[in-house]
Amino acid sequence: MSKKNSVLRFIFDNHGVRGEIANLHEPLAELIHDSYPKILKKTMMELAIASVLVATTLKDGSEIMVQLRGGKSSKLKYALINIRQDLSFYGSASILEDAQLNDESTLADLTGEDSILVLSVFPKDGPKWQGIVSFNNESVSATLEDYFKDSQQLPTRFFIHTDAENCQCGGLMLQIIPEVKGNLDSLEHLSVLTSTLTDNELFSLSFEEILSRLFAHEEVKVFPESPVSFLCICSKQRCENALMQLSHDELASIANEENGTSMTCQHCGKTYTFTKEELISLLHKASQ
Repeated sequence: MSKKNSVLRFIFDNHGVRGEIANLHEPLAELIHDSYPKILKKTMMELAIASVLVATTLKDGSEIMVQLRGGKSSKLKYALINIRQDLSFYGSASILEDAQLNDESTLADLTGEDSILVLSVFPKDGPKWQGIVSFNNESVSATLEDYFKDSQQLPTRFFIHTDAENCQCGGLMLQIIPEVKGNLDSLEHLSVLTSTLTDNELFSLSFEEILSRLFAHEEVKVFPESPVSFLCICSKQRCENALMQLSHDELASIANEENGTSMTCQHCGKTYTFTKEELISLLHKASQ
């Protein structure tokens, strides 16, 4: 099994279409929590790979967040991926406390009928912008295709494959290059070829081998692979800052606990422990 943990850009010399291909394993192992129901694990993997494919198209220093928000009939509170310009990312998800999901639950069971997908872009320079689309219970891919078609007028196809058992997900994205003659016909032609991609090919072959098999009669130019990693935003300092935001009485109450306290990151699951002495020190610092 090939574990590339990277993404590669490519373009066609004879078509008005560009593409990205990605495959992740170790970053997903850090992202996915054991407590997640099976369908949520799969959904988070697909959100992660889709976020990587979209982020690779942005060259202006932007960070993006792809967030699935549950509606009234959804068992999901939220699922999100935040990815930086260097293609490091973090994310988390949460379901309702009374949600009943098992190994047979489907995406529709998780998201209900009124969930939405929110794509937020945070440029290095300039204002944030956001796009919202109704979630298509067929797949994350179908939802993003709806978004690019209806909100961006930029027809795009996503082909995402998930190997939940081995915590691996890969995908390929094709997107038209605007104002190039025949780009829609090219997108349709190349999408038919890409639809023949199998799980085994995606998870066992190099990117170059995959592209040469799919597009054997096309002229494809590939760019160097870019590594993708999981990098959480948590730290003990951030936990200290959060504790310092508590009221004096709340922090004093915690500091009185003989065994101290601990805080667990919702994104990566790492636990930070504070001793009674550390808490008393924080209390004194907050009182100054």
